[in-house]
Amino acid sequence: MTVLSTATIDPAAALVAEFAGGSDSSVDMMVGIGVLKDSDAVFFQYLGDTNEPAALMLQSGKPLTRMGNVTLTGISVADDIGEFNATKLNVFLESSKGTTVLVTSGLTTIWSQCIINGLMAMFNGGDLTCPFNLDTWKGNSKMKPCFGSIRVGQAKMSDNDLYEQLRDARTDGNKQLVETIMRDSVQILSHALTGGPVEEAVVTTEPTVTVAADF
Repeated sequence: MTVLSTATIDPAAALVAEFAGGSDSSVDMMVGIGVLKDSDAVFFQYLGDTNEPAALMLQSGKPLTRMGNVTLTGISVADDIGEFNATKLNVFLESSKGTTVLVTSGLTTIWSQCIINGLMAMFNGGDLTCPFNLDTWKGNSKMKPCFGSIRVGQAKMSDNDLYEQLRDARTDGNKQLVETIMRDSVQILSHALTGGPVEEAVVTTEPTVTVAADF
């Protein structure tokens, strides 16, 4: 796959300008996280029928790393996606300009764990629909995993109990438990947004825990 120039992609340019400040354009798109490991970009728009990834870059040439002032409108798990039958976390966001963006990543990736951790802290704090900033950056290890955080104002949102559950499951190499915790968390968040049914959820957290923690 090749990284397409965002200069030729009007919707992507409009979205980047909007999150960077300075555009009132409204576009809908699907964005993946860290799709191309050899690129400095972290957000990639999927284009056309082939889902070719195009890096979202600022006019300065630097990667877009923050989706600012967005609200959560939906969240789900999608199974059996693509040729590798991947399991994806789908996060639906709306910008202050009304742009709807689907941000998607592997359900058990570190980025997804970080984002679910932040959203659960918002949920426990009693307001899952307030505007927040979604930050994404690359780590320094060989595989260059993407990390993420959610900030409401200057406060980084993190749920200590969920953080410890996921950390312990990763330390034990229990991939199935990580997936179960993530699925149950998504179900709780989806129910909070839609009022749908919640089946057995094993994630138990104390309310209003918003102490910063790093994965």
